[in-house]
Amino acid sequence: MFAAIILLFIILFFYWNFIYKRQGLPPGPIPLPFFGNTLTLSRSKCAYLPYKLWADKYGPIYTFWMGECPIVTVTDYSLMNELFVKNGDAFVGRDFLNHLSKLVEVHTGNHGVIQTQGDTWRVMRRFGLLSMRTLGVGKAGMEKQFKEDINEMINKLSNQVLLNNGENINLQLYIDRLIGSTINRVLFGFAFNDNQMDEFNEIKSTFDKASRWQFSFCGRLLVAAPILRHLPFFYQSFVEFSELPLPIYKYLNKQIENRIETRNLKNEKKEPKDLLDCYLDQMESDEADEEFNMDNFRALCYDLLLAGQETTGNTLSFLVLYLLLDQRVQSKLQAELDNLVEGCEELIGLSQRPQANYTNAVINEVQRLCNLLPLNLSHKTMFDVEIMDGKYFLKEGTVILPQISCLLYDEKVFPNPHLFIPERFLDDKGQLKRFDSFIPFGLGKRACMGESLARAELFLFTANFFRTFQVLPIDPLNPPNAQKQKAFVVRPDPYNCRLILRK
Repeated sequence: MFAAIILLFIILFFYWNFIYKRQGLPPGPIPLPFFGNTLTLSRSKCAYLPYKLWADKYGPIYTFWMGECPIVTVTDYSLMNELFVKNGDAFVGRDFLNHLSKLVEVHTGNHGVIQTQGDTWRVMRRFGLLSMRTLGVGKAGMEKQFKEDINEMINKLSNQVLLNNGENINLQLYIDRLIGSTINRVLFGFAFNDNQMDEFNEIKSTFDKASRWQFSFCGRLLVAAPILRHLPFFYQSFVEFSELPLPIYKYLNKQIENRIETRNLKNEKKEPKDLLDCYLDQMESDEADEEFNMDNFRALCYDLLLAGQETTGNTLSFLVLYLLLDQRVQSKLQAELDNLVEGCEELIGLSQRPQANYTNAVINEVQRLCNLLPLNLSHKTMFDVEIMDGKYFLKEGTVILPQISCLLYDEKVFPNPHLFIPERFLDDKGQLKRFDSFIPFGLGKRACMGESLARAELFLFTANFFRTFQVLPIDPLNPPNAQKQKAFVVRPDPYNCRLILRK
C-alpha cells in the first residue's frame, strides 16, 4: 500500500512537472523541480549564451523556467513587433526578474516606473516623459549643461596628461561621475562636485553590488525561489540585498526635504529647473492625480538613477575600451571629427550629430556588441491572450521576455557578431544604415523613457573626448581584455589606459 502511494505520488509529480504546468506554453528546456532552469543559467560563463542556445534549439519563441515560474522568451524581431508594439496593451505588464520586486518591495513597494503596471505606471511614465521634454532633456535645453560637465572632465584629464604624461588613468571613474552628474542635474538641478563624491560613490557602489548580486549563484536561486530566504545560508544574502537601496533613499529624501524647505521659505512660483520642481508643482496643482505622492517620486528617482547610471556609464566604458583595442577605428573616428570641426575651438554639439556618420556607427556597434542587458526586463500579460494564430495560449499574468540579446547577435543580420565592426552600420555611400532589429533601448510601450538623454550623452562624450585625446593601452604587448563582468547590467573588467593630447 505504501509503495503504491509513493508510486502514485511520483507519477502525479512527473505529470505536473513535465506535462500539466507546461500546457499551452511554447516548448523549451526541461525544468528541474523547484529550481527550473536556474542552475543552467548560473553555470554559464557567458550570461547571454544559454538564451542563444535555447533559441537555436527551440526556435524564435520558447519557455524557460525561473524556479516554478515559466518565462516565455521571444527572440525574433517580427514576433516582438507583433506582440509588444502592435498588440502592446496585452503585454505591457511588468514582472521584473520574476520575484525580484517582491524581495525588495519592503523599500520600494508598487511605486515608480520600472516595476509597476496599471495606473501607477501610466501616470509616472507620462509625467517623466512630459517633464523631461519640458526640461529639454536630450536636446538643446540640457546640452549646454552636459557640455559644461564634459569640458570640466576634459580639463581634469588634460592636467593629468601634463602632470604624468597621461599614464595609468582609470577613465571609468571619470565616466561614472560624468553620467551621474548628468542624471542628478535632471533630477535635482546640480552636478556632483568634489565635496559630494562620497555620496555619489555610495550610490554607484550600491548599484554595482545589486547588479552583481542578481547574477550571482545565491541571487539567482533567491529570485527563482524567494522562500529560500528563510534558510540560514540564504538569509544573510537576502538581508544584504534588501538593504542595498537604503543609502540611496537616504540621499533622495535629503534632496526632497531640502527643496521643500526652500520652496516654503521663498513662497514664490518659478519655472521648474529639474524633475523635482516639476513633481512638486504637479502635487500642488488642483488637478493632481492621487498617484502624485512622495513614495512614487522617490521610486521614480531611484529607477532613473539606476537605469541611467549603469547603462550609459557602462556603454561608454566599453566604447573607450573597444577603441583602445582597435586603433584603426579610433583613427578613422578622429579623422571624421577633425573634418567636422576644422578651424573651430568650440565643443561639438548635437546639431553636428547628423553629419557624424562614422561616429554614430561606432556608438551603434558598441551598443550592439557590449549587449548591456543579457536578460533584459520581463513583461507580463495583462489578460488571457492567444499568440501566433492561436498556436499558444498565455494566461493572464504569464511572464514574457523580449530577448533583445538574440537580435543584437543575429548572424543573419550582423555577420561575425562577436567582432567589433562599426562599418556594418554604414551603407556603400558612407551613410548611416538602419536595422529594424537594432533596438538597444527596447520597443513598444515599455521602451526606455530616457533614450533621448542617453543618445545625447553617448554622442557628446564620444565626439568631444576623442577629438581631444588618443587612448592607448599602457602596455601595447599586454592590452586589457574585453571580457564582461557577469551582472544584470554588464560592465567591462576594470582597466587603466594611457592618454595623449591630440593637436
